[in-house]
Amino acid sequence: MKRVSTYSGAVVLAAALIWPVTAETCGYHDPSVLARGILNWTYPKALYVGTAVWQAEASGVLPRPTQTPTDLFAYQRTVRHLQALGERLRRSRIAQGPGSSFSMVLLDSMLWTRFAAAPEGYAVEVHADGPAEGDVVLVTHGKVIRALAEGSFDAVVAEEYGLVRLYGPPASQERVRTILATTAAAQAVRAKAVTDWASDP
Repeated sequence: MKRVSTYSGAVVLAAALIWPVTAETCGYHDPSVLARGILNWTYPKALYVGTAVWQAEASGVLPRPTQTPTDLFAYQRTVRHLQALGERLRRSRIAQGPGSSFSMVLLDSMLWTRFAAAPEGYAVEVHADGPAEGDVVLVTHGKVIRALAEGSFDAVVAEEYGLVRLYGPPASQERVRTILATTAAAQAVRAKAVTDWASDP
């Protein structure tokens, strides 16, 4: 599959010399290589997701960080969450009709995953090299993906509060939003998330 880069010449040079954004350098396998600066250059305000996650943790909307030793199985769990989200997307795709392919990067690990639209749903490629030509790019966090995969959080609320940011042609973004929105749990989940956030002092 043809891959394309959205970097300008200067960004490509900087990425090559400093932090190449590739599957081989995701945070799970090389924690010292964090390409967040390059990501924020390519996708403006992508790093705002990190601030939104911190605020959600402080408000109790997302689980607060715990002081635990290095988690040796974090990568495997994240893969399971991404695959579970893919299954939810598959069911939504069948119900909603055509969608758009998109690529997702998790800000906490710099792990790229591609969700390729197919007649039967979405094919999930974890540890992708990056977005393919024409993909919408979705920037989020591992905690958000876990909540979406488990059905305990709503994609609409996640984007409203900056936990998810989308980049790409507006029409394609809307198709991705439509599919993601249908993966939410009951409307009560959405209402509870909004209420919890609003009630935070």
